Amino acid sequence: MSWAAVFLLVMAVLVYSPMLFYMATAMIVTISAARLQAWLAVRYLRFERYAPPAVKVGEQVTVEIVVWSERELKRPLITIRDHLPSRLIVKNRTHSLPVAPSYDQPIRTKYSFIPTRRGRYTWERLTAIGTDALGLVSLEKSYHTDIVELEVYPTPLPVNAEIRPLLGWGASDLDSGRTHGSGLDPKGIREFSFGDPIRYIHWRSTAKTGKVMVKEFETGSGVSMNFLLQRTEGTDYGSEETSTFEAMCSHALYLATDYAKKGAIVVFPIQESVERAMSEHPEARERTVRSLLTDIMPTAKETLSDDLYSLRGKLREGETVVLLIAEQDSALADTITGWPGVQFVVMVYDPAEYIAGKQIRSPKSASEPSYIDTLERAGARIILMPRKEQVS
Repeated sequence: MSWAAVFLLVMAVLVYSPMLFYMATAMIVTISAARLQAWLAVRYLRFERYAPPAVKVGEQVTVEIVVWSERELKRPLITIRDHLPSRLIVKNRTHSLPVAPSYDQPIRTKYSFIPTRRGRYTWERLTAIGTDALGLVSLEKSYHTDIVELEVYPTPLPVNAEIRPLLGWGASDLDSGRTHGSGLDPKGIREFSFGDPIRYIHWRSTAKTGKVMVKEFETGSGVSMNFLLQRTEGTDYGSEETSTFEAMCSHALYLATDYAKKGAIVVFPIQESVERAMSEHPEARERTVRSLLTDIMPTAKETLSDDLYSLRGKLREGETVVLLIAEQDSALADTITGWPGVQFVVMVYDPAEYIAGKQIRSPKSASEPSYIDTLERAGARIILMPRKEQVS
């Protein structure tokens, strides 16, 4: 329309036609007024954004955007486009409804999406898109809001195989009193020692003395489980939504929370200190594990055997170590050998079940019979993990 107005104006001058001149002038004025209205529609705005702090993979996220007009202007409808991080992979994203901002009155709109990849994401930018009343001109302006953070933690995936951790010393909560208590007679309260179940922490005495205190029973119990994931760079196979490492995180979250609820001490010794894991309240412990598995990424230079070797002298007799692996680690069998009283459970993932199309290189799958035989001779118990989709 702008070019048509310019063309009419040029022709009016060339042929000296007042009628064409008036038509061109009317079109130019109309376009200018429309452009001014569209320009004002996206100016002098203020935004706030609200999103849930944490969701699991596959859970719908609803983001609410509140907009204010900082000038007493009569505005046409505007559309708000939020700029999600490029790393955040989503599906089923909806668009926010157009709104007409009002002076000193909050106007709300919202949109939703389903995240398909775990991680911690932040964003702050959005764009307001406005038009004039006739819809002739469309303009947009970007705004920065307060940073919003979204934690997308793994979806817990059940593990059908039983881990059967060592019972440590005494009776174990995993076999007695899963829902009705241990059935043991209380003996007193003492200071926490390594191996005591978190569920027996006496929180009132802990707050009073400043030291972690536990309830002592006539027959003690202690189950300790350590989780190590193969986080070496280049050992994750699969798509953006489902991969071997994503499956490891989902299974580890399920096992860690399940055994922690049963009274076991659950530790991710590479990512956290043992002292912190032992002193946390059970509810806080679940949130910590969830956040820990949100942040861990398969980008490390260290191998799984390197991580395991770093625990030499730190694990005591009666503990269970759960290793999650997809690609062969040539030194793992030798590293496992020679740990008296420590049980090793290796959960094996087959990259071939996660690879779609051509792969840059052919992985040495940890599920090969010869490699599994090597680990079993070293004393590890093997659990083959079938692929499970995390997002429906």
